[in-house]
Amino acid sequence: MERFNFDANTIAEAREYMIGRSRQLLRHGYLLMNINEFEWGISAYFEKDLKTYQSIYILKDHRNKYHYRRNVTHTIITSHECNITEYLEINSMPYVAVNLSETEEYVAIQKFYGNGKAKRSGVELINHIDEGLYILNKIGASNIAKRAYAIHPIVQDDKGLLANFYEFKYHPTVCIAAIEYRSVANDYLSLREIKTLEDIRLSPLRDVNNMLIADKMQNRKDFDLYHNGTHDRSSELNKYFDNWFKRLGITDEFYNEFCETMKQLEKWKIKK
Repeated sequence: MERFNFDANTIAEAREYMIGRSRQLLRHGYLLMNINEFEWGISAYFEKDLKTYQSIYILKDHRNKYHYRRNVTHTIITSHECNITEYLEINSMPYVAVNLSETEEYVAIQKFYGNGKAKRSGVELINHIDEGLYILNKIGASNIAKRAYAIHPIVQDDKGLLANFYEFKYHPTVCIAAIEYRSVANDYLSLREIKTLEDIRLSPLRDVNNMLIADKMQNRKDFDLYHNGTHDRSSELNKYFDNWFKRLGITDEFYNEFCETMKQLEKWKIKK
């Protein structure tokens, strides 16, 4: 199924839509600060560079009743996929339109994951990509690293590599980075015992090592949030993440800053 529901008819569905968009907007510098609920839909507020932006979702049964126009209070933040820029221009409403599907690789991973969720935590699978891209932006990674990171899950395991080998037709440098990432990441998994940190092989490619930083930080955040202490291999997994963090030079300060930012998004989710 498609990731986003453009015809939501409940507040819960509209909030889920907005939370998904907020993860995409994060890598562009917009942080979700508040969500207000109304009978007709929701109004969300984002901040970037000390300026406030607004995003409005009108429920399907409440559209074409002037709710949008009456409730605009700030510059609108929207995406090209929403197809409302013409409406905003006709009504002289200030807006910023962000391309949230900026590469073919990102489009591909959204299609690959759809609205799928992890079995144990129920977390949206696409979060791994959106949050990882946020980290890559923070460390100044290249566009090649970001594009390769977006599609790395498609060929991460042997089954995926076999199934997608002949369809993996992206820029050659992006493909090389994705396959090199697969090789390095799979070389040290949590079941492998190591004697020293130097036993963890890194890549000669900086792009791939940056991808590893994003991957391990995002994975550890989910592990700490949903599994640490309850997973039967918590001790081994903690050691595994510690080893990767030390080998990649990830500081506690940077990791904690990332986790705090993600908490800002999580608090707006409806608890099930």
